[in-house]
Amino acid sequence: MLLLHSITEDLHAWDTFVPELARDAPIVRLDFSGHGGSSPLLHYSVYSLAEAVARFMDAEGLVRPRLIGHSLGGIVATVVALLRPVRSVFNVDQSLRLGSFIDVVRGIAPALADHRFCEAMNAEMDKLGGPALPEDVRQELSRYRVMERQKVVTDMWLPIANLTKEAVLAGFLPTLEKVRVPYLSLHGDSPGPAYATWLASVIPGARTEVWPGLGHWLHRVEPTRFLDRVRIFHTNN
Repeated sequence: MLLLHSITEDLHAWDTFVPELARDAPIVRLDFSGHGGSSPLLHYSVYSLAEAVARFMDAEGLVRPRLIGHSLGGIVATVVALLRPVRSVFNVDQSLRLGSFIDVVRGIAPALADHRFCEAMNAEMDKLGGPALPEDVRQELSRYRVMERQKVVTDMWLPIANLTKEAVLAGFLPTLEKVRVPYLSLHGDSPGPAYATWLASVIPGARTEVWPGLGHWLHRVEPTRFLDRVRIFHTNN
C-alpha cells in the first residue's frame, strides 16, 4: 500500500495506521515534494505532485500498489492511477468536484499569500476538522502548517480562486474519465446529494460512502472503523 498525505502534512500523518496496515501488506509512505524531507519543485500542482509520485514508484520498484490518499493525497492518487498501473484507489475525503472549496479559497486568498498564512490555514482547517476531531490530533495537524509550505498552498490553491466551479471541473474531467480501477470515495460529511451518482458516471464502479459528522479527518476520529473499511475494500478489490 502506498499512503499519500494531505497538503502541508508529511508521511508522519499516517504513523498511527502503519502498524495495523502492515499486517496486510508492505507499507510505503513518502513526503510529497515540498513537504517533510522531500525536495521542492519550481511549481506545485496536482499533476506535478502526481508525476513525482510516479517517479518515486519507478525508483522503488512499486508494481500495482494500492493507493490510499487523504485530501490532496486522494486527488493525487486519482491522477497517479492514470500515470502508472495501480490496483485500487481509496480516496479519503477529497471531493473531485471543488465547488464549495473554491469559495473557501476565494475568501482567504489574500491571507494565504502574506504573513497571515499559518493563521488562515489553521482557522479553515479547524472548521473542516469539526468538533469530533480529538484535540491532540488538532494540535498535531497545526504543527504541519508552517511558512515553509506556503508556496505549495499558494501555487495549488490561488489559481482556482478566480475560476468558476464549472471551469475547474471542465479542466479536470478529461483526467477523471480515464480512471479505470476499483475506487472508493469516503467522506466525513456529505459531498453533495448527487455526488455518488456523478462519481460513478465518471469513474465506472466508483463508490461513495459518507460517515456523517466526522469531518475532514474522519480516519483520525474513528481509526479502528477506518482500518476495518480499508480491509473490506481491499478484500473485495
